[in-house]
Amino acid sequence: MSLAATPTGDTYVPLLEAELLRWVGTGDSMLELACLDALFPPGKFLRPVLCVESAKAVGGTADQVLAFAAGLECLHVASLVHDDIVDQDPVRRGRASTVEQYGLAEALVAGDGLSMAGIAALLSAGPAERVVRAARVTVEALRHMCQGLMRETEIRGDLTCGVPTALSIMRAKTAALTGAACQAGAILAGAAPWQHQALRRYGEQLGMAFQIRDDLLPYTAEDQVTGKTATSDVANLQPTLPVLLAYEAADEADRNRLTTVFRGGTDPVTAHRDILAVLTRTGALAKAARMASSRAEQARAELAGLPGGDQLAALATSAADRRR
Repeated sequence: MSLAATPTGDTYVPLLEAELLRWVGTGDSMLELACLDALFPPGKFLRPVLCVESAKAVGGTADQVLAFAAGLECLHVASLVHDDIVDQDPVRRGRASTVEQYGLAEALVAGDGLSMAGIAALLSAGPAERVVRAARVTVEALRHMCQGLMRETEIRGDLTCGVPTALSIMRAKTAALTGAACQAGAILAGAAPWQHQALRRYGEQLGMAFQIRDDLLPYTAEDQVTGKTATSDVANLQPTLPVLLAYEAADEADRNRLTTVFRGGTDPVTAHRDILAVLTRTGALAKAARMASSRAEQARAELAGLPGGDQLAALATSAADRRR
Protein backbone atom coordinates (compact mmCIF):
# COMPACT_ATOMS: atom_id res chain seq x y z
CA MET A 1 0.00 0.00 0.00
CA SER A 2 1.34 3.43 -0.86
CA LEU A 3 1.80 5.56 2.23
CA ALA A 4 0.55 8.52 0.25
CA ALA A 5 -2.69 6.57 -0.21
CA THR A 6 -3.35 6.30 3.51
CA PRO A 7 -5.75 8.79 5.15
CA THR A 8 -2.72 10.55 6.61
CA GLY A 9 -0.98 10.77 3.25
CA ASP A 10 -4.09 12.05 1.47
CA THR A 11 -4.40 14.84 4.01
CA TYR A 12 -0.89 16.14 3.43
CA VAL A 13 -0.36 15.55 -0.30
CA PRO A 14 -1.92 18.86 -1.50
CA LEU A 15 -0.09 20.82 1.20
CA LEU A 16 3.24 19.16 0.44
CA GLU A 17 2.83 19.60 -3.30
CA ALA A 18 2.14 23.32 -2.86
CA GLU A 19 5.15 23.65 -0.57
CA LEU A 20 7.38 21.86 -3.07
CA LEU A 21 6.30 24.26 -5.81
CA ARG A 22 7.10 27.17 -3.51
CA TRP A 23 10.72 26.05 -3.14
CA VAL A 24 11.41 24.48 -6.53
CA GLY A 25 9.45 26.81 -8.81
CA THR A 26 6.70 26.28 -11.34
CA GLY A 27 8.70 25.45 -14.46
CA ASP A 28 9.97 28.76 -15.79
CA SER A 29 13.42 27.36 -16.61
CA MET A 30 14.98 24.09 -17.76
CA LEU A 31 16.30 23.52 -14.23
CA GLU A 32 12.85 23.95 -12.70
CA LEU A 33 11.28 21.71 -15.35
CA ALA A 34 13.75 18.91 -14.71
CA CYS A 35 13.33 19.22 -10.93
CA LEU A 36 9.55 19.19 -11.19
CA ASP A 37 9.67 16.20 -13.51
CA ALA A 38 11.59 14.31 -10.81
CA LEU A 39 9.22 15.41 -8.04
CA PHE A 40 5.88 14.88 -9.81
CA PRO A 41 3.93 12.71 -9.82
CA PRO A 42 5.01 12.28 -6.22
CA GLY A 43 6.10 9.03 -4.66
CA LYS A 44 5.06 7.79 -1.25
CA PHE A 45 5.98 11.00 0.63
CA LEU A 46 7.27 8.70 3.38
CA ARG A 47 9.83 11.08 4.87
CA PRO A 48 7.70 14.26 4.87
CA VAL A 49 4.69 12.39 6.27
CA LEU A 50 6.89 10.93 9.01
CA CYS A 51 8.17 14.43 9.81
CA VAL A 52 4.65 15.85 10.11
CA GLU A 53 3.23 12.91 12.06
CA SER A 54 6.17 12.94 14.47
CA ALA A 55 5.54 16.60 15.20
CA LYS A 56 1.89 15.84 15.84
CA ALA A 57 2.78 12.87 18.05
CA VAL A 58 4.41 15.27 20.54
CA GLY A 59 1.70 17.91 20.40
CA GLY A 60 2.91 19.95 17.42
CA THR A 61 1.15 20.92 14.20
CA ALA A 62 1.73 20.33 10.51
CA ASP A 63 2.31 24.06 9.95
CA GLN A 64 5.37 23.95 12.20
CA VAL A 65 7.19 21.46 9.99
CA LEU A 66 5.67 21.66 6.51
CA ALA A 67 8.58 23.53 4.91
CA PHE A 68 11.09 21.19 6.57
CA ALA A 69 9.08 18.19 5.39
CA ALA A 70 9.12 19.50 1.82
CA GLY A 71 12.86 20.01 2.10
CA LEU A 72 13.27 16.38 3.11
CA GLU A 73 11.38 15.28 0.01
CA CYS A 74 13.57 17.45 -2.22
CA LEU A 75 16.71 15.96 -0.72
CA HIS A 76 15.35 12.42 -1.01
CA VAL A 77 14.31 12.85 -4.64
CA ALA A 78 17.69 14.42 -5.43
CA SER A 79 19.31 11.21 -4.20
CA LEU A 80 16.98 9.19 -6.44
CA VAL A 81 17.92 11.25 -9.49
CA HIS A 82 21.59 10.61 -8.83
CA ASP A 83 20.91 6.97 -7.97
CA ASP A 84 19.31 6.43 -11.39
CA ILE A 85 22.44 7.86 -12.98
CA VAL A 86 24.65 5.46 -11.02
CA ASP A 87 22.41 2.46 -11.77
CA GLN A 88 21.65 3.54 -15.34
CA ASP A 89 17.96 3.03 -14.62
CA PRO A 90 15.67 4.24 -17.43
CA VAL A 91 12.47 4.04 -15.34
CA ARG A 92 11.38 5.75 -12.13
CA ARG A 93 7.83 5.85 -10.79
CA GLY A 94 6.50 4.12 -13.87
CA ARG A 95 7.94 6.52 -16.45
CA ALA A 96 11.23 7.71 -17.88
CA SER A 97 13.76 8.62 -15.19
CA THR A 98 15.22 12.12 -15.19
CA VAL A 99 18.49 10.96 -16.73
CA GLU A 100 16.63 9.03 -19.43
CA GLN A 101 14.40 11.96 -20.29
CA TYR A 102 16.80 14.93 -19.98
CA GLY A 103 20.28 13.46 -20.29
CA LEU A 104 23.23 12.90 -17.98
CA ALA A 105 24.42 16.49 -17.50
CA GLU A 106 20.90 17.79 -17.01
CA ALA A 107 20.05 15.07 -14.47
CA LEU A 108 23.19 15.83 -12.47
CA VAL A 109 22.28 19.50 -12.31
CA ALA A 110 18.64 18.72 -11.48
CA GLY A 111 19.77 16.57 -8.55
CA ASP A 112 21.97 19.40 -7.33
CA GLY A 113 19.13 21.89 -7.81
CA LEU A 114 16.76 19.76 -5.76
CA SER A 115 19.39 19.49 -3.02
CA MET A 116 19.78 23.27 -2.86
CA ALA A 117 16.00 23.79 -2.79
CA GLY A 118 15.79 21.22 -0.04
CA ILE A 119 18.41 22.92 2.10
CA ALA A 120 16.70 26.29 1.66
CA ALA A 121 13.39 24.78 2.76
CA LEU A 122 14.93 23.10 5.81
CA LEU A 123 16.47 26.32 7.03
CA SER A 124 13.19 28.26 6.78
CA ALA A 125 11.20 26.03 9.06
CA GLY A 126 10.85 27.81 12.41
CA PRO A 127 12.69 29.08 15.52
CA ALA A 128 16.41 29.26 14.75
CA GLU A 129 17.59 27.06 17.63
CA ARG A 130 15.18 24.25 16.75
CA VAL A 131 15.87 24.57 13.03
CA VAL A 132 19.63 24.26 13.56
CA ARG A 133 19.22 21.15 15.70
CA ALA A 134 16.81 19.55 13.24
CA ALA A 135 19.04 20.43 10.29
CA ARG A 136 22.11 18.96 12.00
CA VAL A 137 20.24 15.69 12.56
CA THR A 138 19.24 15.64 8.89
CA VAL A 139 22.67 16.49 7.50
CA GLU A 140 24.26 13.75 9.58
CA ALA A 141 21.71 11.28 8.20
CA LEU A 142 22.49 12.43 4.66
CA ARG A 143 26.17 11.80 5.29
CA HIS A 144 25.32 8.25 6.35
CA MET A 145 23.13 7.86 3.27
CA CYS A 146 26.05 8.77 0.98
CA GLN A 147 28.29 6.32 2.80
CA GLY A 148 25.68 3.58 2.41
CA LEU A 149 25.20 4.27 -1.28
CA MET A 150 28.94 4.16 -1.88
CA ARG A 151 29.26 0.92 0.07
CA GLU A 152 26.46 -0.50 -2.05
CA THR A 153 28.50 0.08 -5.20
CA GLU A 154 31.51 -1.59 -3.58
CA ILE A 155 29.76 -4.93 -3.03
CA ARG A 156 28.42 -5.36 -6.56
CA GLY A 157 28.95 -8.91 -7.68
CA ASP A 158 30.08 -10.01 -4.20
CA LEU A 159 27.84 -12.73 -2.80
CA THR A 160 30.23 -13.30 0.10
CA CYS A 161 29.73 -9.84 1.64
CA GLY A 162 27.11 -11.31 3.98
CA VAL A 163 23.71 -10.39 5.40
CA PRO A 164 25.18 -8.08 8.13
CA THR A 165 26.72 -5.95 5.37
CA ALA A 166 23.38 -5.66 3.59
CA LEU A 167 21.66 -4.63 6.83
CA SER A 168 24.40 -2.09 7.55
CA ILE A 169 23.90 -0.55 4.11
CA MET A 170 20.15 -0.37 4.71
CA ARG A 171 20.68 1.42 8.01
CA ALA A 172 22.88 3.99 6.31
CA LYS A 173 21.11 4.58 3.02
CA THR A 174 17.47 4.42 4.18
CA ALA A 175 16.98 4.09 7.94
CA ALA A 176 19.20 7.03 8.87
CA LEU A 177 17.07 9.51 6.93
CA THR A 178 13.70 8.09 7.99
CA GLY A 179 14.93 8.29 11.58
CA ALA A 180 16.10 11.86 11.05
CA ALA A 181 12.75 12.84 9.50
CA CYS A 182 10.98 11.70 12.66
CA GLN A 183 13.49 13.21 15.06
CA ALA A 184 13.58 16.53 13.20
CA GLY A 185 9.80 16.83 13.17
CA ALA A 186 9.69 16.24 16.90
CA ILE A 187 12.51 18.71 17.58
CA LEU A 188 10.76 21.42 15.55
CA ALA A 189 7.60 20.80 17.59
CA GLY A 190 9.49 21.29 20.87
CA ALA A 191 9.66 17.66 21.99
CA ALA A 192 11.54 16.54 25.07
CA PRO A 193 14.81 14.73 24.37
CA TRP A 194 13.41 11.30 25.26
CA GLN A 195 10.54 11.87 22.84
CA HIS A 196 12.56 12.87 19.79
CA GLN A 197 15.10 10.12 20.48
CA ALA A 198 12.33 7.51 20.68
CA LEU A 199 10.91 8.82 17.42
CA ARG A 200 14.32 8.61 15.78
CA ARG A 201 14.54 4.94 16.80
CA TYR A 202 11.00 4.40 15.54
CA GLY A 203 11.92 5.95 12.18
CA GLU A 204 15.07 3.89 11.88
CA GLN A 205 13.21 0.63 12.46
CA LEU A 206 10.46 1.66 10.07
CA GLY A 207 13.10 2.55 7.47
CA MET A 208 14.62 -0.91 7.81
CA ALA A 209 11.18 -2.52 7.32
CA PHE A 210 10.54 -0.32 4.31
CA GLN A 211 13.89 -1.10 2.67
CA ILE A 212 13.63 -4.84 3.28
CA ARG A 213 10.26 -4.77 1.55
CA ASP A 214 11.78 -2.66 -1.22
CA ASP A 215 14.41 -5.35 -1.80
CA LEU A 216 11.62 -7.94 -2.04
CA LEU A 217 9.49 -6.06 -4.56
CA PRO A 218 11.48 -7.06 -7.69
CA TYR A 219 10.58 -10.67 -6.87
CA THR A 220 7.04 -10.23 -5.55
CA ALA A 221 5.42 -7.45 -7.63
CA GLU A 222 4.96 -6.49 -11.27
CA ASP A 223 6.87 -3.62 -12.89
CA GLN A 224 3.68 -1.63 -13.45
CA VAL A 225 2.96 -1.82 -9.71
CA THR A 226 6.43 -0.88 -8.46
CA GLY A 227 7.05 1.74 -11.14
CA LYS A 228 10.55 0.45 -11.92
CA THR A 229 12.13 -2.50 -13.72
CA ALA A 230 12.41 -5.73 -11.72
CA THR A 231 15.76 -6.54 -13.35
CA SER A 232 17.58 -3.38 -12.24
CA ASP A 233 19.43 -4.91 -9.28
CA VAL A 234 20.21 -8.03 -11.30
CA ALA A 235 21.56 -6.00 -14.22
CA ASN A 236 23.81 -4.10 -11.80
CA LEU A 237 24.92 -7.32 -10.06
CA GLN A 238 23.62 -5.86 -6.79
CA PRO A 239 23.36 -8.53 -4.04
CA THR A 240 20.32 -7.40 -2.06
CA LEU A 241 19.16 -8.87 1.25
CA PRO A 242 16.92 -11.65 -0.18
CA VAL A 243 19.73 -12.79 -2.46
CA LEU A 244 22.23 -12.91 0.40
CA LEU A 245 19.76 -14.79 2.59
CA ALA A 246 19.32 -17.29 -0.23
CA TYR A 247 23.07 -17.64 -0.70
CA GLU A 248 23.47 -18.43 3.01
CA ALA A 249 20.73 -21.11 2.92
CA ALA A 250 21.39 -22.56 -0.53
CA ASP A 251 22.84 -25.96 -1.32
CA GLU A 252 25.91 -26.22 -3.52
CA ALA A 253 23.94 -26.34 -6.76
CA ASP A 254 21.94 -23.21 -6.00
CA ARG A 255 25.01 -21.38 -4.75
CA ASN A 256 26.65 -22.14 -8.04
CA ARG A 257 23.60 -20.82 -9.90
CA LEU A 258 23.75 -17.54 -7.97
CA THR A 259 27.51 -17.30 -8.45
CA THR A 260 27.09 -17.71 -12.20
CA VAL A 261 24.49 -14.94 -12.34
CA PHE A 262 26.53 -12.53 -10.23
CA ARG A 263 29.64 -13.17 -12.29
CA GLY A 264 27.89 -11.20 -15.03
CA GLY A 265 27.13 -11.91 -18.63
CA THR A 266 23.72 -13.51 -18.11
CA ASP A 267 20.72 -11.91 -19.80
CA PRO A 268 18.95 -9.89 -17.04
CA VAL A 269 15.57 -11.50 -17.67
CA THR A 270 17.05 -14.99 -17.48
CA ALA A 271 19.12 -14.01 -14.45
CA HIS A 272 16.04 -12.64 -12.67
CA ARG A 273 14.12 -15.86 -13.36
CA ASP A 274 16.97 -18.01 -12.06
CA ILE A 275 17.39 -15.90 -8.91
CA LEU A 276 13.66 -16.00 -8.18
CA ALA A 277 13.71 -19.79 -8.38
CA VAL A 278 16.56 -19.96 -5.86
CA LEU A 279 14.90 -17.41 -3.55
CA THR A 280 11.75 -19.52 -3.57
CA ARG A 281 13.50 -22.85 -2.99
CA THR A 282 15.59 -21.54 -0.08
CA GLY A 283 12.73 -19.74 1.66
CA ALA A 284 14.61 -16.43 1.41
CA LEU A 285 11.53 -14.48 0.35
CA ALA A 286 9.55 -15.62 3.39
CA LYS A 287 12.47 -15.00 5.73
CA ALA A 288 12.99 -11.46 4.46
CA ALA A 289 9.26 -10.76 4.83
CA ARG A 290 9.43 -11.92 8.45
CA MET A 291 12.40 -9.63 9.03
CA ALA A 292 10.40 -6.68 7.68
CA SER A 293 7.50 -7.50 9.98
CA SER A 294 9.83 -7.79 12.96
CA ARG A 295 11.34 -4.38 12.26
CA ALA A 296 7.87 -2.87 11.96
CA GLU A 297 6.94 -4.35 15.34
CA GLN A 298 10.08 -2.88 16.88
CA ALA A 299 9.14 0.47 15.38
CA ARG A 300 5.68 0.35 16.94
CA ALA A 301 7.20 -0.54 20.32
CA GLU A 302 9.19 2.70 20.30
CA LEU A 303 5.94 4.68 20.29
CA ALA A 304 5.02 3.61 23.84
CA GLY A 305 4.38 6.66 25.95
CA LEU A 306 3.71 8.99 23.02
CA PRO A 307 0.07 10.08 23.15
CA GLY A 308 -0.25 10.85 19.43
CA GLY A 309 1.44 7.89 17.83
CA ASP A 310 -1.54 6.07 16.26
CA GLN A 311 -0.86 7.27 12.72
CA LEU A 312 2.82 6.41 13.06
CA ALA A 313 1.90 2.90 14.19
CA ALA A 314 -0.31 2.56 11.11
CA LEU A 315 2.55 3.73 8.89
CA ALA A 316 4.80 1.03 10.34
CA THR A 317 2.21 -1.60 9.46
CA SER A 318 1.96 -0.20 5.92
CA ALA A 319 5.73 -0.29 5.49
CA ALA A 320 5.95 -3.95 6.50
CA ASP A 321 3.03 -5.02 4.31
CA ARG A 322 3.67 -2.82 1.27
CA ARG A 323 3.24 -4.29 -2.19
CA ARG A 324 4.55 -1.26 -4.12
